[in-house]
Amino acid sequence: MNGKRFSEDKARRNGFYLALAVCLVAVGIAAWSTYDAVHGYLSPEDAAADPALIQQQEDEVRSSQQDDDPEAPKKAESSAASKASSAAAAGAQTVSQAPTPAPTKSPSPTPEPESSEAPQVPVNAPLYEISTEMIYPLQSGQIDKAYSSGAPMYSETMKDWRIHAGSDITAEAGEQVLACGNGMVKETYTDSLLGNVVVIEHGDYVFYYCGLGEDFMVEPEQVVNMGQAIGTVTAVPVESAQQPHLHLEVRRDGACLDPRSVLEGQN
Repeated sequence: MNGKRFSEDKARRNGFYLALAVCLVAVGIAAWSTYDAVHGYLSPEDAAADPALIQQQEDEVRSSQQDDDPEAPKKAESSAASKASSAAAAGAQTVSQAPTPAPTKSPSPTPEPESSEAPQVPVNAPLYEISTEMIYPLQSGQIDKAYSSGAPMYSETMKDWRIHAGSDITAEAGEQVLACGNGMVKETYTDSLLGNVVVIEHGDYVFYYCGLGEDFMVEPEQVVNMGQAIGTVTAVPVESAQQPHLHLEVRRDGACLDPRSVLEGQN
């Protein structure tokens, strides 16, 4: 009985060892297969040194993938086409989102700056157009007492003999006195003998309009035109015994001239 049990135990031990040996052999075979597969690939340094080997390994990998999966080439082509389509769509979207450049406007010509300098005016240039002809300052144009040309004349008002330096032109009291030509007012003043006086420059001549009313119609430095009203006939104190009139004197370079000759263009 004991001998039978011993034989059974011995048989079990022998079976265990046999199974263990089989397992060890299987593990060894597996390890050798793994080593052989791994040893078939190069290290990164060896791969970098020999590009032909890298290409060979890639071909082997693709071949093994095709053996394992027959649809792999089609999937690869589909994946490549999908990537290409995605890249094209992304490029089109980028182009469509790019801002459209605004049209450039041609620069308008810059206007030349206007000269701010006033034209040069000669110092002696008149500020008015000198009249080539003149008119009488009153409509009547009638001389009541003429210019004496330096000879004494009897004065009915002063009751003496004196030089008459101008011409007395008859008028109605309050009648407007007109400028004999274009000119500039030099001054206005009141004289005890000649009354209210307006002095106007007409080109080379200076006219003294005497015996006007107190309200002057012009003022110094004013430019007047021929025929413009400058005052009204009132009275000349030194000639108050005469009928209403305008006492007119004309001078050139300070010397008295015959007003009648100047008005009629004889001087």
